[in-house]
Amino acid sequence: MTVRVVVADDEPLAAEGLAAEMRRLGCDVVAVTRSGDDAIAACVRERPSLLLADVSMPGRDGLAVAHALRQAAPEVRVVFVTAHPHYAVEAFAADVVDFVPKPVRRARLAEALARVQRSITAGEDEARLVVGERGALHVLSIRDIEWVQADGAVLWLHTPLRAWMVRERMHKLEARMTPHGFLRVHRSALVRESAIVSLHPEESGTATVVLRSGARVRVSRDRVGVVRSALAGALPTA
Repeated sequence: MTVRVVVADDEPLAAEGLAAEMRRLGCDVVAVTRSGDDAIAACVRERPSLLLADVSMPGRDGLAVAHALRQAAPEVRVVFVTAHPHYAVEAFAADVVDFVPKPVRRARLAEALARVQRSITAGEDEARLVVGERGALHVLSIRDIEWVQADGAVLWLHTPLRAWMVRERMHKLEARMTPHGFLRVHRSALVRESAIVSLHPEESGTATVVLRSGARVRVSRDRVGVVRSALAGALPTA
């Protein structure tokens, strides 16, 4: 599969370097731009499969470009290449396919390209979150997250292997994850519906859900009915 690419970076050497790397990886680079507005115009004109963009650019930055393309050219996948890792969380909130830190390694760029190709083949983007830990960035597939727990100012993303900490507001994460099969079962908990193996009502009117991993998560009184309805009677109850 030959991927048609638009490159956007306000530094000429960086832009040409990225374009050259993408050509070496077998891509067809159809435009090299220097600003966010030019990147949008090129994507609308050329209809590429991929926009490879820096986050920090004159005029509209990469984040604004990614949001604009949702309406102007929604078929274009976006990958950020940047020296500003603090933008990572906002980047994935904008539904970019990948976030490649500078200085760019060809192997890492090839990995991002492979993600784009898989996304094109599947016909949709894999929903993901980015988590920072000890200076490193880790990309989590939302489908690997079993439940989310609020703990003060942080959220814990529980996967079958471990829990990851992010600093995010629950209502913002809920808005992202609800379309991917998550239920709000408590003011401090989101649960993947497909991970629930049983629902256990309690005399107080609350309940507990047991997940595939064995985790037990409280369901508040006002959410029990919602959970029952969502599960549509498919669960055994105690």
